[in-house]
Amino acid sequence: MRLTRGEKIFQAFDIAILTTFALLCIYPFIYVIALSFNDGMDAMRGGIYLFPRKFTLENYRRLFEDRRLVGSFLISVFRTVVGAALGALVNAMFAYGISKSDLPFRKFFNWMIIIPMYFSGGIIPYFLVCKALGLTNNVLVYVIPWLATPFYIMLLRISIKELPESLEESAYIDGAGYGRIFFKIVLPLCLPAMATVILLGGIAHWNDWLDGTIMMSNSRLWPMQTLLLHILQGTDMMSFFKERNLSTAGGMIRKIRITPESLKMAMLVITVLPIFMIYPFAQRYFIRGIMIGSIKG
Repeated sequence: MRLTRGEKIFQAFDIAILTTFALLCIYPFIYVIALSFNDGMDAMRGGIYLFPRKFTLENYRRLFEDRRLVGSFLISVFRTVVGAALGALVNAMFAYGISKSDLPFRKFFNWMIIIPMYFSGGIIPYFLVCKALGLTNNVLVYVIPWLATPFYIMLLRISIKELPESLEESAYIDGAGYGRIFFKIVLPLCLPAMATVILLGGIAHWNDWLDGTIMMSNSRLWPMQTLLLHILQGTDMMSFFKERNLSTAGGMIRKIRITPESLKMAMLVITVLPIFMIYPFAQRYFIRGIMIGSIKG
């Protein structure tokens, strides 16, 4: 189709605006990556914008020498994989139940979902409930309280309601029960919505720092984001240098080379890299699942 002069000007203006916006979003990551691979002492001189001026892997090497980083990485992977998968399954089962018009107390269960979407219980009640259940200083606190999320239940219920009722009726005639219908028919047909819930839940699990901060007094049970928070705030930096024997006179030169700022940049890259690697592969499911909710919701 041939564009008019006005449409061409608008298209060029549109591309320029979007390109500028994309560069503004991408540049902070490029800046952080460049600083994380640069010598800490050299970075203090400034003037690094796109590429490292004095390339080094020392920042990453020092971080991975800290056993807490490896432990926090494994905890983050555990809560992301197990928490997102179990959460999607529980949310789907809940959504399947309330999608049935003959479910006893169906209105009650619906209000149980709607009210938490607008009103939160707050951090103190959340902490007291978890403490009463014995979840403080327990890695299960990263999974159990996240199993039911109102938004994900609503999204899955919309997807389940779209399925033809004749599918379930045929399965009933063939002798299938609710469990078999759910796992053999409903779940496979709701794959885009399930993938969206798993992706959103995985990102939420990976980025969460609050549970580790308020529920864990043992720093070895922190996920990566909580450890990153303490490093960025500087509350954990001195212990890091002390554990690495960098607070002594003989270690001062090594300390200057890596500097707290260079360690922060390396830690930032480590925490965001897994999400950057996974998101492009799950993006198509994410868009399809969100479109289902936007049309029916």
